[in-house]
Amino acid sequence: MKIYFERSGGFMGRTVSTVVDTNELPPEEALKLLEILEDTDFFTLPEEPSSPLEQTSGAADQLCYKVTVEVAGVQHTVETSDIEAPPQLQPLFQELSQLARQAPRPNPQPNSVSQ
Repeated sequence: MKIYFERSGGFMGRTVSTVVDTNELPPEEALKLLEILEDTDFFTLPEEPSSPLEQTSGAADQLCYKVTVEVAGVQHTVETSDIEAPPQLQPLFQELSQLARQAPRPNPQPNSVSQ
């Protein structure tokens, strides 16, 4: 199973993202993610919030989330904000945010100079 996660917005406006492949995680971490997804009934959640994310009033510093889960060739994406998100998604957001912070960051490629 692969999980594509992106969190954007907030006070700093910083985007955090990661791709999690449960086959590459320690078994206990993979099982924890599977249980969280099962508890949220992820594949039955609506793909978008009831109101457009840009039009949610009074939420200038809100966080926006996009999570895509791919299992056996089937994908489901949920886009929501911290205001619109169902409460059962909070553990998933927390776990994926933590994994995104732990993910190694690619080294910038040095500029190649031709002579």
